[in-house]
Amino acid sequence: MSLNKGLLVALVVLLSGCQTVNKSQEANQPKEKISQTSPTSMYDMPNVVDYEKAARLNAELGMGYLTQGNYVRAKSKLVKAVEMAPNVADVNQAYGYYLEKVGEFVEAEKFYAKAVRLDSKNGKSHNNYGAFLCRQGRYQEAEKEFLLALEDLTYSKTAEVLENAGLCIMQVPNLAKAENYFERALKHDPNRYQSLLELAVIKFKNNDYQRAQSYYSTYTKLAAPTKRSLLLGLKLAELSGEKDKEASIQLMLNAQYPNTLRNL
Repeated sequence: MSLNKGLLVALVVLLSGCQTVNKSQEANQPKEKISQTSPTSMYDMPNVVDYEKAARLNAELGMGYLTQGNYVRAKSKLVKAVEMAPNVADVNQAYGYYLEKVGEFVEAEKFYAKAVRLDSKNGKSHNNYGAFLCRQGRYQEAEKEFLLALEDLTYSKTAEVLENAGLCIMQVPNLAKAENYFERALKHDPNRYQSLLELAVIKFKNNDYQRAQSYYSTYTKLAAPTKRSLLLGLKLAELSGEKDKEASIQLMLNAQYPNTLRNL
């Protein structure tokens, strides 16, 4: 099964807020704050330029333009962000994502990898790098990054990391290991609908139709139908002999995804 972009959780680069910087990182922080000497009067105010804050703002704007499809302005803002704060992990991740979007994969990896080096304990950096590696078909390397992300107990997106790992390992394919990741993801967030769907698919492939139906039913209550979910629903309806349901799903498939192959 080829990697479906719709399966892998999209990369989200969170740029707002300040990161904790330890002493070893402070030495490498570029132009973080430059100020004149303390003022000697009320008219002699310091000229403070917070380059990191400005870089984060430019990166946020760049990502916004990228979302809108304005790649020229996105690049302008992201390049400016990197120039202002080349040693801020989030800024490097944002520019790496832009480079990935425009197909510059070798250069993109340099920035993803740099973000990890700059903040090696940061779960978000490892999660995003892992997602990039998975999209490149480098599944084993990606899994290592996801496992490193899980070591960051302060990172709140544990369920997302586990789901990403499962989606990636399904491409190997290693369904048993992927199943474990999805089950763990649901323990952290029972509403991870992508994990529910993938578990339903795995159970179906393992001929565990009852549990496949259970996961699928829960999925349909949480998410809109996709080609993958409709195909699974069609197969389950065929097995259970629900002719009306089968016909209804087939109509949706024909309307939304004409000439679709019936492979999950």
